[in-house]
Amino acid sequence: MFWAISISSCSQYFGNKPERINPQVLDLLRAGISSQAATANCSNFSVAPIRGGVGTITGNSNGSRQGFNISGCTSSASLSSLGFPNQNLAFPGDGVVGNSTTSSLVSLSDYPTLGSKSQSMEVTFRLDRADAYLDVVVSASAAGNTPVGPRFRITADNVSIINSENQAQGIIGSVRNKAGVSQVRTYCFDVHDHSGGHLIGWSQACASLTDRDRAIGGYEFERPGIQGTLPGFKIGLIANGATIRQMIPGEMIAPH
Repeated sequence: MFWAISISSCSQYFGNKPERINPQVLDLLRAGISSQAATANCSNFSVAPIRGGVGTITGNSNGSRQGFNISGCTSSASLSSLGFPNQNLAFPGDGVVGNSTTSSLVSLSDYPTLGSKSQSMEVTFRLDRADAYLDVVVSASAAGNTPVGPRFRITADNVSIINSENQAQGIIGSVRNKAGVSQVRTYCFDVHDHSGGHLIGWSQACASLTDRDRAIGGYEFERPGIQGTLPGFKIGLIANGATIRQMIPGEMIAPH
């Protein structure tokens, strides 16, 4: 009975060929298929755009993103082959592990939003000890295999922001889903290239955010007018006691 109902429902949805199909539904289907195909591989995969993202402003972008599943990477060379030069990382087979302040990776590619340094970054990670942190470096340049730029520092209890001159900046708001220790979490970040840089974040996946979450006043935490520069168009990570499983860099997703 269950299978009959399921097959009938699918036949009705796909067989009738409605004139209009909700693009959000198609995006979710594509994202599900892509994420399943990427499981346990060291590979890149397609990610559905965030509807109503930067495309709200430009009319033609729709917040394009690119996924990288690195949980199956087995060596520095395999991670580099995805476009992420790296240093001082370990590859135990269930993620990429860093254990020092020099354990890092940086993108070869730039991720600008129509020429500006605005961009988004989603990361799935785990903190492996109480004093661990993961720095998500945005609008960055590269110094060898190290990203240089403003960063979101994720600790077990909070997120702080550090500018490109290594000065701590406070945040407005609070982190709802604390990273904790030994828990796999997914956080979403956005940086806007204006007024010294506006850094925005949520302690959940980008695709789970509502339009209200991404609108002014809906950000979980943020730092407007960050001091210092946005030195480039790259993204990177510094993992001190952290395991990285997946990254999704792309264009900005909050329309303001």
